[in-house]
Amino acid sequence: MVNTEMNKVHFCAEDDIGMQMKTEGTNDRRQQALSAKSAETRQRILAAADDLMSETGIEAVQIRSVASRAGCSIGSVYKHFKDNDALIVAVNVLTLESLKAAMANVAKGVEEPIERLKALSHAYRHFAEDNTKAWQGLFSHHLPDGQGIPEEHLGLNVALLELIAGTLREINPHLSHEVLAARTRTCFAAIHGLVTISLEGRFVAVDDQSLASEMDFMVDRLSVAP
Repeated sequence: MVNTEMNKVHFCAEDDIGMQMKTEGTNDRRQQALSAKSAETRQRILAAADDLMSETGIEAVQIRSVASRAGCSIGSVYKHFKDNDALIVAVNVLTLESLKAAMANVAKGVEEPIERLKALSHAYRHFAEDNTKAWQGLFSHHLPDGQGIPEEHLGLNVALLELIAGTLREINPHLSHEVLAARTRTCFAAIHGLVTISLEGRFVAVDDQSLASEMDFMVDRLSVAP
């Protein structure tokens, strides 16, 4: 009689454990499904914002417009991005990733450092020409005072500059860290300025036929230490 009662208790305990494990498994699957749905929604929102940036420009990247484009509620956008600035920063990260990939891909096949630096400058120009609105968004967005640049955004900017700095280091291995950093920014600023003025169609812009050769001229002058 005692053994029978003990067996009943034993079986009940096993049933309870089995039910608990089944419930936990169901909860895990439900949580995974919710996480996947949340990630998909965030990706859809970001893709919509990216499309609006590329098609129309930074002015089009507004919470209400993005929600409409993504087919979700305004609340869903705010769930994933705290404000409009956060949304634009996320879009700019995508643009920086694409720009970095385009420049790094071009640099792979060029062994001679000066020619590689020229290839990088032309890759920058072509990216700006092919993705003008998104490229402009990188430079026309300004965070509110006191708000620091997000780490991911900052890291991609540093990685882009390192493509230039690494090549300059090969050309001028004797440059100090300070001079190399300054020369890297000067090279970027010079090429960026030429490209910007050209795309804006300013009166002082170099014509399209001469732009490539003038960019090469700029690289030749800036890449050699005095």
